[in-house]
Amino acid sequence: MNDTDITIPKGSGIYSLLLELENDMCITVGALGKIKFPGGYYSYTGSARGGGGFSRIGRHLDVAAGRNPTRRWHIDYLLPHTIPRGVVLTHTDQDLECQISKTVGSHTETIHRFGSSDCSCTGHLHMERDMEKLVRIVTNAHDIKGLFKNFIPFNSHV
Repeated sequence: MNDTDITIPKGSGIYSLLLELENDMCITVGALGKIKFPGGYYSYTGSARGGGGFSRIGRHLDVAAGRNPTRRWHIDYLLPHTIPRGVVLTHTDQDLECQISKTVGSHTETIHRFGSSDCSCTGHLHMERDMEKLVRIVTNAHDIKGLFKNFIPFNSHV
């Protein structure tokens, strides 16, 4: 993946980053400890409503590529082991992160407590074995309240 081929729109809202983990892997995730992640496709839903907005996605891509060694959030521990495949964005100032994550989780396997230390959700990371199915689930979850959503694939595999 060439980062110059990826254009993340300006603005703010909610995003779901789509990742591929090629093989089963045990990863220590901060205070959560060791977690066994099965190989497959993952959706991580987060908020980009604060300062910087969707530029947070660029930070995630830098962590995944090894250009940013900082480990601040749960996702930072998983990213270096994955291949980013795409992102779904919803432009909004509404607090819809948990609603979108719960909708994705109702159709996928949830990684418990991952990414949800600041809310009451079961988790904000979800796994599915089929990438096309995951893309449908996530884009449908973002299709709420008539808000503008955008799916950006990072390569031809999505």
